[in-house]
Amino acid sequence: MVVVLDDDNIARHGDLLEKIYRFRHRLFVERLNWEACRRPDGREIDQFDGPGCIHLAHLEGGEVTAYSRLLPTTRPHLLTEVYPHLAQRGPAPRGATIYEWTRCGTLPARREGRTGHIDPATAGIFIAAAEVARARGLDGLLAQTHPILVNRLMSCGWDVEPLGLPTQYQGHSIMAVYARLTLDTVVESRRFFGLDAAPLHAPRTPSIRPHVAAETRLRA
Repeated sequence: MVVVLDDDNIARHGDLLEKIYRFRHRLFVERLNWEACRRPDGREIDQFDGPGCIHLAHLEGGEVTAYSRLLPTTRPHLLTEVYPHLAQRGPAPRGATIYEWTRCGTLPARREGRTGHIDPATAGIFIAAAEVARARGLDGLLAQTHPILVNRLMSCGWDVEPLGLPTQYQGHSIMAVYARLTLDTVVESRRFFGLDAAPLHAPRTPSIRPHVAAETRLRA
């Protein structure tokens, strides 16, 4: 199940947000050695975790097994504050209908031993990003990613525009792209991962937006 947290419900689900921050620290800091993000309390939080942020968390048994974050580009975000050099072709698109897709990762144990197959947690997060983008009327998502993942985005029905050439950053190849949502993105994402739909769930709160509730088909 993929749970969506945003401004409408995040205050009511502090326990899940705490699990998200600790998951991010275990994955990105302890596993991937993002030392600049290390914190003594074991919670990975940055300056972009604020108003407008959308958290997508894949849960199993109440624990986070995969995660991703969407940031509004109407506020400071990674491509403007951390990776502006990746947008070599000029300023990246931004606006109310463009978000930035960041912090995408899956618990390593879910991937170990899998050859040629993508685990359901990763699949759920990728499909959820497309479904949330569609539900909120977004035009597309910015992303900083390894070049090899650009092919995956294209296979999932995103119209991908490179914003610059691949660049080495802390020993890894990375590039900025703008992935436009198309009429086929959600369907192609489901087909690529072999899932009928991402099991999205927006926690029941009085303030949940009606169009999001309808799109995600709330479950008990």
